Amino acid sequence: MSRFAPAAEPHLIDEIRALLDGLHTLQRTHQERLDAQRPADDVMDAARLAEWEDVLRDLAVEASDTLDTTITRLGLLAARPARRAFTVALTGPGYDEGERAWLFVVHATDLTDAHRTLLQLPSFRAWLAESATSNGMQSRVDLLATESHPGTRARGTYRDLRDEQARTLAFAKAPLPPVPAPTPAQARPAR
Repeated sequence: MSRFAPAAEPHLIDEIRALLDGLHTLQRTHQERLDAQRPADDVMDAARLAEWEDVLRDLAVEASDTLDTTITRLGLLAARPARRAFTVALTGPGYDEGERAWLFVVHATDLTDAHRTLLQLPSFRAWLAESATSNGMQSRVDLLATESHPGTRARGTYRDLRDEQARTLAFAKAPLPPVPAPTPAQARPAR
């Protein structure tokens, strides 16, 4: 049995699981870094203590950045109009030779919003510039609207830019659209 109750919007469970996977990975890597710094004899001289404090500071900054990103991703999911994972398919290097379309995932309300969002992300702009002159030849990048869709495919088949999107918004301190309180018709029954 799942620990999650069925949602009115099933895609939210996938989004929450993706966020939890990232947070569990962060927790595990932080613990591994702390364990690597912890002396076997539990004695810390001044040098070890300084290293320990440096590691703690680095981990705190990373955790804070991750928290900002997670809050922003959750805000995007709760915003109105509703945003969800949206896959944008594009031609690119190799497409004319029979390669598959390039797939990118962002949070968006529709295809137009997803495409506009992609154009704002630094890694996508870098990919676009690199793709324009791939293999020393001019390469065209076109939107494939018929292959673009809400949701995602199997992990590893697309470039997931949702964290970058959230980091970009979080660090720009751009305000998220306000999340209105549910109207009585939207409220869930009490348990």
